[in-house]
Parts: sequence; C-alpha cells; structure tokens
Amino acid sequence: MFDHLRKYAAVYVVAISGLLLTCLSSWNVRQELQSNHLKEFQWAAADRIQSVRAVVEQGLDTLLEIRGLFYAARSIDDDEFLVFTESILKRRSYIERLMWVPLSAAPALLESPTASDGRTPVVPSGSNAPRTMSARSDHQPATPAAFSAARTGSGTAQRAAPAADSELAEVIARAAQTGKLAVSGRTRLDPARPGAGYAIYAALPVFGPADASAGSSATAEKGASLLGFVVGAYDLQELVHVAINLLEPRGVEVLVRDDSAVGDARLLHFYASRLESRTARSDSGLLPEGGDEQSQVAVRIPVGDRHWSITCVATDTFRSAEAFTEAHWLVLFGGLACTVLLCLYLVRSRRELENRIRLTQTIYEREELFRQLAETVDVVFWATNAEATRLEYIGPAFRHLTGQGVRLESSELSLMLDVFRPADGRALHAALEQLRSNGGRFTIVLPVERGDRGLRWLRVCGFPVREPGCELSRIVGFFEDITEHKLAEDALRDSEEKLRTLFNHSPDLIFTVDSQADILLTNRPLPFPIGTGGEKRSELVLPANVRIGYRDRLQQVFASGCVDHFQFARDDATWWEVRMVPISSASEVMAAMVVLTDVTENRKLQWQAIRNARLASLGVLSAGVAHEINNPNHAILANASLLARIWRDALPILAEYEEEQGDFLLAGLSFHQASEIIERGMTEIGDNAKRIRKIVNNLKHLGKEDRGQMDEVADVGKILRAVARLLAARIRKHTDAFSLALPDSLPAVKGNVQQLEQVFINVIVNALESLPERSRSVRVSAAADDQGKRITVRVEDQGQGIAEDVITQIGEPFFTTKGDSGGTGLGLSISSSIIEKHGGVLRFESRENEGTTVCIELPVIKED
Repeated sequence: MFDHLRKYAAVYVVAISGLLLTCLSSWNVRQELQSNHLKEFQWAAADRIQSVRAVVEQGLDTLLEIRGLFYAARSIDDDEFLVFTESILKRRSYIERLMWVPLSAAPALLESPTASDGRTPVVPSGSNAPRTMSARSDHQPATPAAFSAARTGSGTAQRAAPAADSELAEVIARAAQTGKLAVSGRTRLDPARPGAGYAIYAALPVFGPADASAGSSATAEKGASLLGFVVGAYDLQELVHVAINLLEPRGVEVLVRDDSAVGDARLLHFYASRLESRTARSDSGLLPEGGDEQSQVAVRIPVGDRHWSITCVATDTFRSAEAFTEAHWLVLFGGLACTVLLCLYLVRSRRELENRIRLTQTIYEREELFRQLAETVDVVFWATNAEATRLEYIGPAFRHLTGQGVRLESSELSLMLDVFRPADGRALHAALEQLRSNGGRFTIVLPVERGDRGLRWLRVCGFPVREPGCELSRIVGFFEDITEHKLAEDALRDSEEKLRTLFNHSPDLIFTVDSQADILLTNRPLPFPIGTGGEKRSELVLPANVRIGYRDRLQQVFASGCVDHFQFARDDATWWEVRMVPISSASEVMAAMVVLTDVTENRKLQWQAIRNARLASLGVLSAGVAHEINNPNHAILANASLLARIWRDALPILAEYEEEQGDFLLAGLSFHQASEIIERGMTEIGDNAKRIRKIVNNLKHLGKEDRGQMDEVADVGKILRAVARLLAARIRKHTDAFSLALPDSLPAVKGNVQQLEQVFINVIVNALESLPERSRSVRVSAAADDQGKRITVRVEDQGQGIAEDVITQIGEPFFTTKGDSGGTGLGLSISSSIIEKHGGVLRFESRENEGTTVCIELPVIKED
C-alpha cells in the first residue's frame, strides 16, 4: 500500500490541490454572482419604486391642475370642466373620475345620515346648487355647482354624478379638517359589482381668492373662505401597471400597501411579474408564498396625508445582467474535469514509465538470450546495413563453417560471400540486391566445399527489416546446414518419382488421404476442383449425396484397419466403386489409399442380366394375363359393333318419331343430346377396346425386342388431348387445378402413337399421384423450340418432389417408391426406353416438397 502511495504521490497531491482550488474558486464566483445579482435587483427595485412614486405624484398633481383652473377662470361651467378633465383622463389612464364638490354639497356628504348599506349618501349635483361659479362684487366666492367627469371605454370624459361612498365622505372630511390633500384607503371602483377592481380617492381643498396662496391648516384656522374640494378616483391596478409597464420586464414583483390602514385594507395592489406564468395576489397584504426567501427592497413614501410602502420582490425568473448565472458550476465542474484529466495524464505517464522500464529489462533479457542462442546453435545469424555494403553482425558459429582462422570482427561483406564458390557468391549478392529493390524475403540453397567434411549444403535465408515509415533499415538472415535433409529429400524424390510412374499408368484414380480425409498424393491431376485456399478435400471428388457416408466409412477404416468398399452413381449415369485400403505402421494407421474404379460396364451387364431374367418371367406371366383379357375384350368389341349398328338402324325411326311427336327424353336428355352422346360413346368404346387389344399384344411380346411400327406421323397435341380425356376421372379424383396449355399447331413427329400415348399417361398419372392435396396443380404444356427441330412436352406438378438419393434411380427397371400400393417399377423405365427409341430425351427436375418437372423432348419430322 505504501509503495502504491509513494509511486502515485504526485497524482494524489495534484488531485487534492485541484479539488480544493476548484471548490474555492467556485465558492468565490458564486459569492460574486450573488453580490452582483443583489445589486442589480436593488437597481431594478429602485427603478420600480421611483416609477410608482412618480406616477402617484403625477396623479395627485392633476388635482392641483384643476384647482389652478378654478383660480384662473373664476367662473367655470360643467362643459368647460368636462373639456378640461377630458384631456387629463386621456393622459392619465389610471384616473377613473374627477369631481368638483362645492362647499354647499360637502355638508350633505359629511352630515347626512348613514344609509342602510353603511355608506354615507351624497347630495346630487343638481340639488339647490347653481350650475356656475362666479366672483361676487365684494370678492366673496359664489356657491359653486358640483361637476363630475367619469372615464368612458375610449378614455374620453362624460358627465356623471358623484358616487355615494363612505370613503369619499371620509376623505373630504379629513381634507376640510386639515386644509390639505387627503387620500382615502382602498375601496371598490363599482360597489354594486363584487368583482370590480379597487381604487382610492384623493380630495384637495380649494380656498377663496384671498387665501388661495395659503392652502394650509393655518389658513383654515384663521377662518379663510373654503370654496369646495377637487376629488379624484384612481384605479390602483391601472396606476401600478402604468408605472411598471414603462420598465423592461426583469422578473420583479411589486407589492403596494397602505401603512395608514389596518387589516385587509392595507393591501392596495400586488403586481405580478410579466415573466412569471402565475398571477399571484394576496388580499391580506402579505407577500406571496415563498416571497420571504427572495431578495426584497421596501420603501415608504407619503401619499397625501397617508403613507404607502412599496415592496419589490425578486422572482425565480429575475433577469440578471451577468452573462453566466451558473458560472460557479462551470468553474466547479470545469476545474474538476481539468483535475481529473491531469491526474489521468500523470497516472498514464507513470504507467508508461513503468512499461518502458519493463521493456528495457525485457530487451536486455532478450539480447542475452539471443547471444547465448547464437553461441550455442549451429545456425549462423547475420545482418547487413540497408545498402548491403557492410556486415553488421555474424554469429560465432560461422567459424564452424569456414574454419578457426576467420576474423569475425571484420565488417566487410566479402567475409560472408567468400565462403561459397565465386558463382554461388554472386548468386547470393544478387539475391541481396533483389531484396533491396523488391522488399521481399529470399531463400536459396548453396553448396560449400569443406576439405575435412566434404561437400555440405547450406540454406541461406534473408529478411528485410523496416522502420515504421516503411523504409528499409537493415537486412538480416541465417545460414543453416541442411546436408542430411538435402540427401534425404533427394532420395525421397527419387522414390516418389518411381511410385508416381506406377500410379500414372493405372486406369483407376488413386490417392492417399490422412485421417481428416485430405488428399496427400494422387496418381493423376483431378478433373474437378477439390477445395480452395490450398486444401485438398477428398470427399469433393465424390457426389454430394455420398460424401457423408464416405467420411464415415473412412473413419471406420482408420479405426479398424480393415479394407472397405462401396459403389455409387454419378449424375452422368456412370457407376463407380470406391475401395479404401489402410496404410499402417507398426502401431497405427498413418494414411489410407482410396481407389476409384469405373464399374459402369459391369453394372450395366448385371442390370441387363437381371432385367432379362425378370422380363422373361414377366413374359410368361403376361401371356396368360393377355389371354384372360382378350376374351372379355372380344365380347366388348363384338357387342359394341352390334350396338352401333342397332343404333344406326334405330336412329331414323327415332328421328321420324321426333318429327311426329316432338322432342322426347332419353335418360333425362333430349333426343339430339342423347344421339350425340350415344354416337360418341359407341365410337370411344370401340377405340378403347382396340387399345386394350394392342396393349395385350404388347404384353405378349414383353421381354422381346419391340418391333412395333415407328413410322407413324404423330400429332403430339392431339395425343395429349386424348390422354387428358382418357384420364378425366382420375384427374377429378386428385386435383382441382389441372391445366393443358397447347398451341394451335405443333410440328409432327415420327414414331408410334400408342407408345407415345403410354408415355404421356405414365408421366401424368405419376404427377397426379404425387399431389398431397386437391388444391395443388398439375400443368401440361407443349412447345417447339426456336429452330423448330424439337418439341418439348413439360409436365409440372406441385407435389411432394423426389429426394436426391431417389432421382438417380427412378429410371432403373423394377425400382419403385410405391411398392406398398402395387407399383412395379417398370413405368418410367419403359417410358425412358420408348423415348430413346423415338430419338428423344426424358429429363427430371425436382425440388423436395415443392414439385417435379418432367421434360420430354422429341425430334420433329425432317422436311426433305
């Protein structure tokens, strides 16, 4: 553990120092940001407080403007008052109403009994008061009339009566008592509407001309003439919004409270920040929830005879002027990242240093090992410079090749070349030059004359050594004494030549294989590829369907040491015998000799002998069967002929009867339909009976050479249509999707019509019987090739297909896959021989579980 601490002490110091400095810098940046944030908030709050104060003062100054109007004009009617106040209402959107309350109306406001709703009623402007105000001759003020101008939707003024409000009466009373501007507490703009906003009233006393300049409580105490009061109603929400909207949104909320009031009346208005999605307000006059935790600035200002407090609170979205409000986090994480990277760099540098130390130690050990190896083995290592002009190193074993008198300290290249004869030395120098130009390695075998040891053979190998920039830095190599190996190789080569001569004269294909079935030696080049990438796989010589069995038998030969053999057939109908003979040593089988012999002729002779024997037996049996079939067939022919003559004789009688009695039914059919069907049926019965007779005659001659007529002109299309009609019942039994696609005309072929019909019947029946379900299809088509020399009949089915190991045997006599259902295995064999006699070809293409296609090619009649 202490070794680890000492090894990485610098890393730990850098990590701890970086962590401390990063945390300190982050804390310092955070403190500076908070300080600047607070200062900017104080500036923004001061702007809003000053703006609210300015707007409030402007609103109260409006009353002074109206009082100045009374002093200047002396006599004003309600139209002039309305015109003057209209301009004020347009400029001051937060003033809802301006009123002139004369002294004659003030007692009604002050002394009238309280109404049932708690408000003090106000005397209407038209009650016992004149509509004008004029100066008297004795300079006493006349009794003024009550004027009132209220704001409309467009901001223009309209005449209105003073509202009857207790707050208005109270503020007028205070103004009369103090002789100064008096301001009311919070009251509703429209008392009749509960959801209306809040407003304040301000009342300014107006004195007579003699005391107009006084305007103080002292003047009132001296008995100065009080003319009335200029009263204004101010919308608190609009007042605050006008003041704040002049400023840029910064995320500051403003709370305006009346410190002269108590309870819920203290709250005048709460202005929510325009950057906040919420619209918070408090009827209690307190800050919103969570507001105590934010930065605040509160200022108290005088408003008339009351005192308001304006509190500004910073929200979470307060916009500060700092470019990076989270800069302390950037400093913290950036410093930590730099510290981690520096620590990783130091750790990696330390590990690289350790790797270099271990590499140096390993290089030293390898050099020592190489020195000991070079001094103890007989192989001579050498090295030259890149130009092959200077010998940089040669092993101590070189003295064993050249003698004890050689000086190994010499750097001349001739020291290595003079060992050989001049011609061999030049060959070695040429190999070095070729390596320099081409960059490849070389291996040459050169003789060396040693007086005491005779002729020796040396294998000289050279290799290029390159720098990372692919430039040749030096040439290295070695000398190896291969005299014994050379002599053994020459003897083995002679023996191999003799053995190959024997192999090449053998008619069989002979090769030896190892336990992995790879070919070691063959007696002749193989006519087909046996692998890629240098491998020679012996099973590739055989067809794909026998390779697995061959590998299994070959393993048994290696395991048992016994001879084994088997036969197989290729796609070209040739048969081969494979014999596997083990080649053993004293204790194990080292290899096996595989001999492939063509046994096609022997196989054909065996088949022919078997076929002749079977056909001879079948001929004896078929003669009796033919005799038994002929008897009922003769009866059918005779009766069919007799019935045909009877029908022809009865037909005129039936026709005459039809003319006399009209159409009648025979077996549910009309006379015309029955006559056509009976005529066609009689003809088909006779034709089929004749066909049976021909088949029986063929059975009699089964096993003998067929000498049937082969010069008939056959219409393949007509034969296929007849076969389709003949097999109609069987087609309906096996499939619902049988199709016969034939062109309008086909070239004629020469041959035996009955035999061709037999072939087509066999092929179509096999296709029908291979269908697993009725929805599968059988399609029969015929077409001539482009040159018009051959006709191809295709029978395609969607049946079960033919397995690969079966398709090579389907043409053999007596081979059948339908033995359980009575198959004899002669149908396709006889069909194949018939097509061959017609000069045609019978081919099969099949995909297991997908279907089979049978192609029958026949030559057309040549035009003379």
